[in-house]
Amino acid sequence: METTNTVEAPIHYNPNQLVTYKVIDNDTVEYPTVKVTDFEWTMQKYRDNLDSLKTYISKVGILEERLADYLEMDAEEIVSDICSIFGFNPTKEIEFEANVTITGIVTVPLSELSDFNIDYLELNVDAASWSHDIEITNTEIDSITTL
Repeated sequence: METTNTVEAPIHYNPNQLVTYKVIDNDTVEYPTVKVTDFEWTMQKYRDNLDSLKTYISKVGILEERLADYLEMDAEEIVSDICSIFGFNPTKEIEFEANVTITGIVTVPLSELSDFNIDYLELNVDAASWSHDIEITNTEIDSITTL
């Protein structure tokens, strides 16, 4: 038999109730009034930010412990280590040019053969890479000839 733990809201809980609370920002004191639900969301965002901050502080602590080791490492090893600590995956864009020879067969109906000109053949070329993300910025067909 499966059991589930559910927490029921107290009978007096009213998520639409207005609540006034104190906010101290430097030397300024304010008393905003908001619905309980808005206050709950604000508190949840605060808790999420606090968790993120704790994680970041922990990573900075690891980095601080390794600073002395960095004096004996080359730049690439240092960058690699820092990336592994913070979970970074840096990339660098490298522009390339590829020359391709394509051979193929075009089927032309006999009724169109007298008007067919290979120079007017519309050829779409695309490239993909399974090992890296690439973006093709330009493709040109210099010439098409019959064999």
